[in-house]
Amino acid sequence: MNKLWDKFLLGLSCCAFMLAEGTDPSNITTLLLAVICSAIFQIKPSSAVAYLSVIAYSSLCIFSKEALILAPLVLYDAFCTKFYPAMVLTFIGVLANIFTLGKDIFPLVALFLVSFTISSRSVLNEKLTKMLINTRDNSKELTTQLVEKNKAMQRNQDYEIYLATLKERNRIAREIHDNVGHMLTRSILQLGALSVINKDETVGEAINDLSGTLNTAMTSIRSSVHDLHDDSIALKPAVEDCIRPLKDRFAVSCDYDFSERMSRDVKFCFIGVIKEALSNTAKHSDGDSIKIIIREHPALYQLSIADNGSCPEKIDESGMGLANMRERAASLNGNINITSGSKGFHIFLSVPKQNLTERRS
Repeated sequence: MNKLWDKFLLGLSCCAFMLAEGTDPSNITTLLLAVICSAIFQIKPSSAVAYLSVIAYSSLCIFSKEALILAPLVLYDAFCTKFYPAMVLTFIGVLANIFTLGKDIFPLVALFLVSFTISSRSVLNEKLTKMLINTRDNSKELTTQLVEKNKAMQRNQDYEIYLATLKERNRIAREIHDNVGHMLTRSILQLGALSVINKDETVGEAINDLSGTLNTAMTSIRSSVHDLHDDSIALKPAVEDCIRPLKDRFAVSCDYDFSERMSRDVKFCFIGVIKEALSNTAKHSDGDSIKIIIREHPALYQLSIADNGSCPEKIDESGMGLANMRERAASLNGNINITSGSKGFHIFLSVPKQNLTERRS
């Protein structure tokens, strides 16, 4: 838009200069030729047609004073693109018509200087605009990368906090089991021995009541310890422990995309299926790679285990391993699909979240 405005002003200035020289039919023709050349360069910049039209008009300037008067409009694009042949031809035209122009050469030179100045300003504006756009794009890209890195850092911090919480739960469960549990067990045994040697029925009833209370407390603590230990299981480290013995023989890749705060039933199901699948792969597969994918979707959890070994099309279902996988999936109302063939052995398990919510409620 700036170039059109510059050309419009140049065209008016050249027309004013031409009117001062006197108008005749040849002036109108020359004006149309200058406008056409400038329009071609505007529509198809830096094309062969544009350069040829400018060359043709610059050559005309050698033989026509009227063409030379309108040359600043045509040379505007030559100045912008640094098209030197057109500049040289126009300069030759000025020298050829220097005596014909007389004193008019000074306003003509002024128009050439104006054309050069505003074309240089236009080129500079375009460069600055491109730099601004590039800077803005780079800034947006860097901002996006920074936001993604901050999100990744936040996820890592949340995961570390979650692991620390699980470790603390495991420590508390171990402390309760090793200290309080043992003390309650010793108290129960001591009460049992005391009830054997006791001869007083009144005291015996109290001992029996106390023993029942201690047994209830022991059962409650045992249940709490098991719950704390089960909740302290982290799926990702558990999977890493499962695949560690196979890394010398297989190239194992794992793709995790799930929340660590999934149900413990799903964790134990997935860990059990992964152990069975890796055990079968280690025993029977002739491949060299294993791929494990664990993903969480809005309505379900998914587990995929695949190797690249060659297997028979028909699967032997007589083994306990595959039966255990199907039982684990059925216990959570999940679906499991086991396939084999020339492309390898593949297990695909999905567990719906709705059934897990109903089980917890």
